[in-house]
Amino acid sequence: LRMIEDYTDSKSIDEEKNPPIFSLSIGSISSTMTTVSIDDKVKEIPPVEHPIIEEKNPIVKTSCIDLRYPVVLLSMFALSALMSNVVCFNFVVLFMPSTIEPENANHTYVGYTKSERTLLFSSVAIGALVAVVPVSHATHAYGTRKVFFAAGLLTTVATALIPMGSRISLSVFVGLRFIQGMSVAAAMPTVGSIVSNWASLGQHGLFMSTLTTFGQISAIFSMPVAGALCVTSYGWKSVYYLHAIVSGTIFVIWYLIYRNQPSKHPWISTHELGTIHRGKSAADLQKYDKEGKRKEIPYLDILTTPAVWAVWIGALGDLVAVQLIHIFSPLYLHEVLGYSVQKTGWTAALPVLFQFFVKIFAGHSSDRIVSVSETTKLRIYNTLALGLSGAFMAALAFVPRGYPTWGIVLLTLSNAMFGFNGGGFNKCATLVSRQYSHFVMANIQVILCLSMLISPILVNSMLRTGAISEWRLVFLSHAALLIICNVIFCLLTTAKPAIWTEPDVAMANRRNQSFLSVKSVDPGKV
Repeated sequence: LRMIEDYTDSKSIDEEKNPPIFSLSIGSISSTMTTVSIDDKVKEIPPVEHPIIEEKNPIVKTSCIDLRYPVVLLSMFALSALMSNVVCFNFVVLFMPSTIEPENANHTYVGYTKSERTLLFSSVAIGALVAVVPVSHATHAYGTRKVFFAAGLLTTVATALIPMGSRISLSVFVGLRFIQGMSVAAAMPTVGSIVSNWASLGQHGLFMSTLTTFGQISAIFSMPVAGALCVTSYGWKSVYYLHAIVSGTIFVIWYLIYRNQPSKHPWISTHELGTIHRGKSAADLQKYDKEGKRKEIPYLDILTTPAVWAVWIGALGDLVAVQLIHIFSPLYLHEVLGYSVQKTGWTAALPVLFQFFVKIFAGHSSDRIVSVSETTKLRIYNTLALGLSGAFMAALAFVPRGYPTWGIVLLTLSNAMFGFNGGGFNKCATLVSRQYSHFVMANIQVILCLSMLISPILVNSMLRTGAISEWRLVFLSHAALLIICNVIFCLLTTAKPAIWTEPDVAMANRRNQSFLSVKSVDPGKV
C-alpha cells in the first residue's frame, strides 16, 4: 500500500508539472448509471446528473473581402475632398468678383489684384502651419478618427460660407481660407497613421501612393468641375456649394466606417488582421505602455536622425515644385500657351491625371520588385520622381510661345513623374519611423504649408510681367531644387526601421539612428 501511495503521489506531481494533453470529465460521461463492486456485492448508485460544461470556442471573424482596401479607398476620397475645397479656388478666382465689385449678369469682373490673390493663397498655408502641431498632438492623443472627422466638418462649413463671406469683406474671405488651411493640416498625419496601422509591411508603397493621390484627385475633380460650372448660369458660387455637399457626405461615411486600429473594427477577419500584423514588432503594435498610458513620441531622436531628414529634404523639393504646377499651371496654360478658359480647366487636370496613374503603378511595383534591396528601390523611385521631373521641367523652360502641344506634353511628363514619390521619400517615412510615422508625416505637412506659403510669393516675384523669359527662370530654378534635393535624399536614405522604433532592433546603422545615440554602429552597415 505504501508503494501504491508513493506512486500515486509522484504521478500527481508529474501531472501538475506536465498536465495530460487529453483529460476525461465526469460530466461528459453520458451513461445514466455507474456500478461499483464492494465485497463482491453489486450496489446500484443513483445516477448523479453533472452539468456538461462546454468550453466556448473563440469567435473567428470572417469577411468576404479584405476590409483594408475599402478603408484606404474611402480615406483617399476623404483626403481628396479636404484638398478639393482649397484647390477649387485656383480656378474660380479667374471668375470671382472682388469684394468691392458689384455682381452683374454677364459675370465679367476685374477680380482680385495680385497682392490680394497672394494673400488669399497664403492664408491657407498660414492656417495649416498654425494648426499642424496641435493636430499632430491631437492625433496622437485622441486618434485619427476623431481628429480627421473634425477637420472634415470644419472645411465643409468654411467652404459653404465662402460665397457669402467673400462678398462681405476681404478679411472674412481670408479668415475662411485660413480655416480651410487649418483643416488641411490633418491630411499628412492622417496618411501616416493609416499606413502605419492598416497596411501590411509588404504594402506600404501601395497604401502610401494611394493615399497621397489626394492632391491629384482633388485637381482632377475640381478643375473640370469649376471650369464647367463657372460658365453656366449657376456661376462661381455653385462650385463652392457643390464641394461642400460632396465633402460633408464623404466625411460622414468615412467616420462611420473607419477605426483607428484594425483590431477594433467589427468587420475585419482574423485572417486579414494576421496579414496586417505579420512582421511588425511588438513595439510597433503596442500603442500603450505597461501603465496604460499612450507612449511618448521620441521627438529629439526623430529630429536628429539622418534618414528622417532625407525624407523631409526630398519632400521639400517635391512639394515646392508641385505647388508651382497646381497654382500656376492654369495661368501658364492660358497666358503663355494660349488655351481658352474652357479648355484650361480640362488641360490643367491632364498632367495631374497622368500623375495619379503613375503614382498607383509606382506604389504597387515598389512593393512587388524583390530583385534589389529596399533601400536601392527608394533611391531609384525617388530619382524618377525628383530627378526626371526636374529634367522635364528644365526642358519646359525653353518651349517658346506658339508651341502649346510641346508645352502641355512636357508639363504633363514633369508632373507625372512626381507619382514615383510613393516609392521614394513617402515610403521611406513609414518604413523608418513605423509607429511614429504620423509625426514624421506631420512635418511633411509643415513643409507643404511652407511651400504653399512661399511658392506664390516666390513665383509672383519672378513673374513681374509674365514674359517667357520670366517663366524660364521659374522653371529652371525649380528644376535645380528638385535635382539637389534628390541627391541629398539618395545619400542619407535607408529602408531599415530607426533604432528608436524598437529598442532592441538589430538593424541599426548611421542613417537610421539619432546623432545623439551612444550606441556604436559598424560603419560598413547600410
